[in-house]
Amino acid sequence: MSPLLYTRTAAAAVGFAVIGLALAWPLKARDEKPPLKDKGDANKRQPWTTSKVVGSPEPPPKYKSARVFPNAKFNHPLLIARCPGTERLFVGEQEGLLYSLANKPDAKPDVFLDLRKEYPALVPNAAAKGIGELYGLVFHPQFEKNRFCYVCYTLEKKDGTPGRIADGSRVSRFKVTDTDPPRIDAASEEIVITFQGGGHNGGDLHFGRDGFLYISTGDGSGPNPPDPLNTGQDCSDLLSSILRIDVDKKETARNYAVPKDNPFLGIKDVRPEIWAFGFRNPWRMSIDRMTGDLWVGDVGWELWEMVHRVEKGGNYGWSIVEGRQPVKPDQKIGPAPIRPPLLELPHTIACSVTGGYVYRGKKFPELVGAYIFGDWETRRIWAARFEEEKAGGSSGERAGTSLKLKEMPEIVKPNIRVSAFGEDNAGELYFLEYDTGVMYTLEKNDAGAANAQFPTKLSETGIFADVARHTPALGVIPFYPNARQWQDGATADYLLALPDLSTVTFFSKPRPLPGQVFWHDFKMAFPKDTVLVKTLSLDVLNGNRQIEKRIETQLLHFDGDDWRGYSYAWRDDQTDADLVPIDGAEKAFPVAAGGRAEKGTWAPTGTREQVWTYHSRTQCITCHNSWSEYALAFTASQLNRAPLFAGGGVPNQLVRLTTQGYARRVAADDKELPPFDPKAVKNEPALAPLHGADSLDARARSYLHVNCAHCHRFGGGGGQVVLELDVAKPLNETAIFDVRPKQGDFGLPDARILAPGDPYRSVLFYRMAKFGRGRMPHLGSVRPHTQGLDVMAEWIASLGKPAKSWELPPASAEGAGKALTTFQNGWPYARALALGKLEGPSAEALLTDAAKLPAGPTRDLFEGHLPVGPGGRKLGANPRPATILALTGDAKSGEVLFFNKEMKCANCHKIGDRGTALGPDLSLIGKTRTRAELLDSLLNPSARVEPQFAAYNVRTLDEKSYTGIVVKRDEKQLTLRDAENREVVIAGDTVESVRPSRLSLMPDGQMAGLTPQQAADLLEYLVQRK
Repeated sequence: MSPLLYTRTAAAAVGFAVIGLALAWPLKARDEKPPLKDKGDANKRQPWTTSKVVGSPEPPPKYKSARVFPNAKFNHPLLIARCPGTERLFVGEQEGLLYSLANKPDAKPDVFLDLRKEYPALVPNAAAKGIGELYGLVFHPQFEKNRFCYVCYTLEKKDGTPGRIADGSRVSRFKVTDTDPPRIDAASEEIVITFQGGGHNGGDLHFGRDGFLYISTGDGSGPNPPDPLNTGQDCSDLLSSILRIDVDKKETARNYAVPKDNPFLGIKDVRPEIWAFGFRNPWRMSIDRMTGDLWVGDVGWELWEMVHRVEKGGNYGWSIVEGRQPVKPDQKIGPAPIRPPLLELPHTIACSVTGGYVYRGKKFPELVGAYIFGDWETRRIWAARFEEEKAGGSSGERAGTSLKLKEMPEIVKPNIRVSAFGEDNAGELYFLEYDTGVMYTLEKNDAGAANAQFPTKLSETGIFADVARHTPALGVIPFYPNARQWQDGATADYLLALPDLSTVTFFSKPRPLPGQVFWHDFKMAFPKDTVLVKTLSLDVLNGNRQIEKRIETQLLHFDGDDWRGYSYAWRDDQTDADLVPIDGAEKAFPVAAGGRAEKGTWAPTGTREQVWTYHSRTQCITCHNSWSEYALAFTASQLNRAPLFAGGGVPNQLVRLTTQGYARRVAADDKELPPFDPKAVKNEPALAPLHGADSLDARARSYLHVNCAHCHRFGGGGGQVVLELDVAKPLNETAIFDVRPKQGDFGLPDARILAPGDPYRSVLFYRMAKFGRGRMPHLGSVRPHTQGLDVMAEWIASLGKPAKSWELPPASAEGAGKALTTFQNGWPYARALALGKLEGPSAEALLTDAAKLPAGPTRDLFEGHLPVGPGGRKLGANPRPATILALTGDAKSGEVLFFNKEMKCANCHKIGDRGTALGPDLSLIGKTRTRAELLDSLLNPSARVEPQFAAYNVRTLDEKSYTGIVVKRDEKQLTLRDAENREVVIAGDTVESVRPSRLSLMPDGQMAGLTPQQAADLLEYLVQRK
């Protein structure tokens, strides 16, 4: 669609604000499309009875959560333990109660220890007033002989006591009575070891096959700010660690001994009890009863949840990193190099991991050897299976091997908030739900196969009466959001489909919802089998004409427990749309490269290829996540406006929805509130259309809200720094205002995320203006939105003191030579190209020069405008893996590329006797990596760096910097091998800092200059190295 229509959008929006509801049909514009008409009586709601969107096209999980011990119910249970020599199971509650119960169906729990009640009998602490929380229980391997068990609990400090209790977390030994049922003798307490209490405690206890006691500890703090004690890499205390002690021996002044083979014994300022360190909040660990491997689930901070197979002396990164993501990279690294986690789970699928067990039971032979674990927030439970590979994989090495993930299917329906896993003496698994206090086990699921009737064509969904005409079915109604997401020039139609006469609920006060994330209060609730529909259309070229074609219809379906996204790709003849595969798809469309006004109409000029991405079902939930409340367009602030269907006197959408029975209002006490009326909606928030009559601040904040805030909010997974871009947040609480960027400044002078008064120093503005890697948003669009950027630039300029006006210099042919030097000089020309205001010889000359620029910030402003040369478009900075994987590669051509001097592959890697062994030897890489994994390592070299090839940044006292792999380090010198395979020797007494780099020595963008076919050729050559 032409840029002129953006101007018409603004005019239409302003006119609508002035003359109100008398406007029946506003002009068609980018932000407002001609509406879809209701079918049926507009003054009376019709039921939707034709839905076929039920279940899922994927098969149901193979297992189900089955309640056990129906006579047992606990209050906030946190642990399950087993005891040698007895079939009893033991359950611990957060508030300090321990129970035992016989392992039989009708068992009732018996009190094992009540810490609060027995507090007077425990060893006193002068700083404490009582029990804090219970964390761990384990029985001595020789329990049948010595009757010892070990309990980890915390103490609550006295009122007015400053700071934390230094010994506020206890691991104590108790005697267990030889009675039926057994009881702990509280007076028998003997404190074994203590560490600081507060916040992330860890506190899990397990005996290894070596007979030593393993204890988990966290960083002792709350979630924000991250690691305020800076203890993650500080091994002078016991926090953020896995401890390993011998409780059968005692040393001077200690009720335990340190095993002689502990990894840090004798190292200055390092506690010898530490077995591994660098954990944030290790929530539940376990020992594989067959191999002795130690497994830990580590609760992440802002982006990742982690699972580790813990190695002797391992450093797992916190708080320098959270998984692969830098958090506090400037701090000193601990006494071991950082190891990456075995598993990283993004916050789109996990928010609070609960470590589990390697299954060794007999009930499910097919699960034997799988690590079964879950997530407390998202309720998912997985069975992760790994395979061994030669040293140098994504985990720590052991005896020349490491583990690589083979598969990780979800094995039950996500409806249990798992606080802990446990196993009985036979190796069968149990797990606890925190909310209900119920214990579960696994059973085979008899729910049958996938819903074979799930609609594979849009016409089969029951949403449309006539899909080719895009006419909604009876009972399905359109709705119109205030602020629209930018999706590369596509326009959108929205529909609401509520089954039968069910209703949406608006809460006057947000509240938690059953089955949803525990820490979030929701503003709305939707009925089971709600479907929200969005159809995207694009102006494509048909010869010399532009025609609007429907490209994609997206469904967001709520099945009563989870929201799931599905995409349907429209056929070229526009008669129907087909369900896109689970992993998504791509399709190229010819669109106008520019255009000009001719006799009052818009005439396209030039042609470019626009590749449309149909996102995978996992990617759908990246934006439609629990923290953003899933439904992004159907919210009160989006709906608070007049709808755009024909006829005057049409009420506000919130009024219409609540008066006609599509929605209801509920007070904090669950009493029904009256429907919205025109007066009430004036007190409700409303997002501002980009081109409306609202204030500049309202339009800019709304634009950020609709394009960014679904991810850039706490828990949304939007970055290392918690950016709060929700429009309801005051600007000074968004963490962007005058804040230095932590994810790169792109060479901008004195850069800030948002530099008040100066768009050209604002990384936020640059990320939105560029093409390729690092562009934001990274899902949903790949091209800058010039009109949106105009508003953002004007807004940023207005935030200066004093406020500045914003005017772009003209993109004249005379000044084009400067356009390729800086962001400030280049943006007016990139904008002019996007709007079709720079054309002919001037544009051709500019793009010719831009094509010669090396990859970098200035070139990225023009990348998407560069002409496609012979052989097809290059991969550029934002390659599409699906396109490459769909091609058949030629290994001989790939070999030529690998040893090509410009590619530089052989400068770091050997294949056979050719090349250099700076990085991994690739001679047999095809044996240990799948085709998809190999491609990912080529496109994202820093995503998975094997520990022995990790790069470090070294800074010396004279302010020189070096980067390379550490070859040798001692007190006298530090030796690096840099990216050119040169050894750099640095005197030890000149080293100021040594920090792990988050980047591989293989630079990002190494593949940018290849065509998809060349990438497929190189990939095929590597695949065949077996």
